[in-house]
Amino acid sequence: MALTNGWRDLLGVLILALIVLQSPPGVLSQRKPKNMCSKQGIFNSTTKRCTCVTGWTGPLCNDRFCPAGHDWLAAPHGHHLAHKDHVECSGVGECDRLLGTCTCKTGFGGAACEKMVCPKGATNSTGEVVKTCSGHGRCMTLREMGGVWTGNDNLEIGGLVYKPRDYNLWDADQIQGCVCDPPYTGHNCSLKSCPYGDDYSVRFDPYGQITHHEVMRIECAANQGSFRFAFRGVSSEEIPFDAPQGRVKHILEKMTSIDSIGVSMTSSTICGNGSPTITTITFLNQAGEMPAAKVTPQSNLKLNSGASPAILNMVTQFVMECPMMQKAVGHVGSMHLKYDGELTRAINYTASVTDVESAIRNLTTIRHHSDYGHINVTAGSASPLSTYGIEICSYLSHVNTTIELRSEYGNLHMLDAVNDIFREEVDANITMHTSKGTTQAKLCSDRGHCDYKSGTCECFFQSTPFVDIKRRYESSDGNGNPGRRGDCGYAQVVARKCPDGLTNIDDPLSLETCYGNGFCDNSTYACRCSEGYQGSDCSERVCPSGVGWFDTVQGDGYAHQTKRECSGQGACDRVSGHCHCENGFTGEACDKIICEEECNGVGVCQPLHKLAEYAVVNGEATEYVYGNPDANFNSKATWDREMFQSCLCDGTFLERDRQGPSDTFISGLYVNEPKVLGYHGFACKKAYCPHGDDPSTPGVNEKQTVSCTLTTGSFTLTFRDKITASIAYDATAATVKAALEALNVVETVTVTLNAANPCDAVPSGFVVEFTGNPGDLPLMKSAPSFTVAETIKGTKEFAECSNRGVCNSNAGQLAGMCYCDWNYMSSDGNGGRGTRRDCGKYDEYGQAVGYFTS
Repeated sequence: MALTNGWRDLLGVLILALIVLQSPPGVLSQRKPKNMCSKQGIFNSTTKRCTCVTGWTGPLCNDRFCPAGHDWLAAPHGHHLAHKDHVECSGVGECDRLLGTCTCKTGFGGAACEKMVCPKGATNSTGEVVKTCSGHGRCMTLREMGGVWTGNDNLEIGGLVYKPRDYNLWDADQIQGCVCDPPYTGHNCSLKSCPYGDDYSVRFDPYGQITHHEVMRIECAANQGSFRFAFRGVSSEEIPFDAPQGRVKHILEKMTSIDSIGVSMTSSTICGNGSPTITTITFLNQAGEMPAAKVTPQSNLKLNSGASPAILNMVTQFVMECPMMQKAVGHVGSMHLKYDGELTRAINYTASVTDVESAIRNLTTIRHHSDYGHINVTAGSASPLSTYGIEICSYLSHVNTTIELRSEYGNLHMLDAVNDIFREEVDANITMHTSKGTTQAKLCSDRGHCDYKSGTCECFFQSTPFVDIKRRYESSDGNGNPGRRGDCGYAQVVARKCPDGLTNIDDPLSLETCYGNGFCDNSTYACRCSEGYQGSDCSERVCPSGVGWFDTVQGDGYAHQTKRECSGQGACDRVSGHCHCENGFTGEACDKIICEEECNGVGVCQPLHKLAEYAVVNGEATEYVYGNPDANFNSKATWDREMFQSCLCDGTFLERDRQGPSDTFISGLYVNEPKVLGYHGFACKKAYCPHGDDPSTPGVNEKQTVSCTLTTGSFTLTFRDKITASIAYDATAATVKAALEALNVVETVTVTLNAANPCDAVPSGFVVEFTGNPGDLPLMKSAPSFTVAETIKGTKEFAECSNRGVCNSNAGQLAGMCYCDWNYMSSDGNGGRGTRRDCGKYDEYGQAVGYFTS
């Protein structure tokens, strides 16, 4: 039954009384004259507003600010620009205004939700105690990890860790991860790695040379003082300048990162009593290429009692071998040397060693962007003399050119030859000899399974029913002999058959070589796994990989360039090949931030680059671009374009201010409009409240003049991406007004014609004054295109609840409603009483109270 006007008035009074009774405890008592400002601000009688002290906000200064940080997930605010700073709770938390504390989205932590939390794990096999990094590692930020050189080769975070590197992008102090204590591994340090060893069935490197262990060289000249040697995060005790060979070996082998080494010197002591001495360190049973080492002088290391600086370097040596060329027979061409991914200029086969030195020194990875600081390059050759001087290739004999890189760090990047030198139309075989270890460091020597719970290798052993043993591997000494390394590197019975296993555990006849997931290399009887499988017998599945959330800082200013299994935010199930992601992450490779509760049913989950496309500034679409879809061309700063995703929420605060509750009263006026909300927040759980002008501060409306030149036909106007219906060239002002106010982004306007018609061949134009849309507005557009000029810039505020109330943004019946300050009520958008629920009307009689009358 329809309500009569009398009943509606009575119902309005009853609702007012009900709201007053149901207001939260303390709310009404806070609606005092603002001269108190909760004792946390100063009341300005002119603006009728509190100026709050630091840390407090709100109309009465009774709300606390929450800590702020870089916004994690908000839509980009410019081309290739995202992650604004000074955002409360970093955009991924809810602020408790009473306490001033953030409640963070899953996966984030810190006072401002500014940290990506480190994964946790059980500290023991029973899983009774759960700690960060499983209690077996350090939770570090990217900046912390990049700024501390450890020399540790942590395969879980992208490879070898080199010198300290500056990382200053927005996430330097926000993204965290686990750096595991040896021998622990895994994204949360919950796994215990097994020993690595060499598979001695593989005896030749890619150049066809016999594999060998790592060799490092130290150059020192001093006659007083000492220095230290650091390797894999462990530093030695002080090494005296006059330490002989035996003492050096003893000091270095006391380091937990070094097993057994051989030491030789070109003098009787390590620093030669003032003469430059080369000390050679050979790793006798640690397989594979070693990470960088470092020498650090103590302050007392001197030469000639301080008259000359001491010499202390590590020397990384390469020998480039060029075969003998044939005189006057078609030998042509050049080559390049490659260091840290960068090629030198072309080096002709007739080049001298000086040319080689110059080519290497001019590499940016040596001169300007070295991973190891200053590097001194020298080259020498045993080439016979010719008219060209000392050449790198000769027709008299083969030539060895020795290239040495000196730095405080040793064992630098590999130097490779990229050859294009021909001898009688056949490639000349340029060979690069290196002191880097060329043996293969493989888990359990590739001859057993790793038990990641205990960190022990289960070595292969197989025999037939007739005791014909096909293979038997046991612990070695690191050199293929019996020993205690637990690495399956000793072949007690050399394999004569590749490992096999049941492809169906319930079918004893399903036994297949390499589990049917690879093929047998009959030269070594080792399995070579198909794509998607791994392990010595190809029985384990490989999980999807993605860009690492937390990986090695690979150069000054960038990271996130290394692929990691499960992106370093999940554990791999080796049976199914599926990632089990940490809370807060999703995707096959755990490479995406999860959208909570699928955006609360009022939004859609989108990656950053899609949010950029939908970004809006002052009500107009921007179509920002964020990153490049081709990973090869994507900027290092926009690595997160696909990985960071958030909610694109329904509606905006620009399109719903004219909507209101149904069948009720606002400022004493009956309203029966549908309640259509706009939402915001990382999970779309926050409702927008009306925005409007503060009636107690000065300001003017925006005015725009349209110069229409039509003499026939019609035109349209576009405001905030909304297009009007067609407007005749000779329409009335009322028609133009109606067309604009039909747009859901226009509140009210007045239209003034400067001539008889809106359009004319010599246009006088017409003026649109936006009486219901406060603020500096975007220019309208027209079709056909006319000149649109801003006649008067709008200076009124466009603020939530007109800066005169508190927004109830939480879900519920009153979501999206303003609770107005004392003496303020709902306006018509232009200072009069209306139904916008925006607190934009000053109520001099003090009658307004409650949500629906505000």
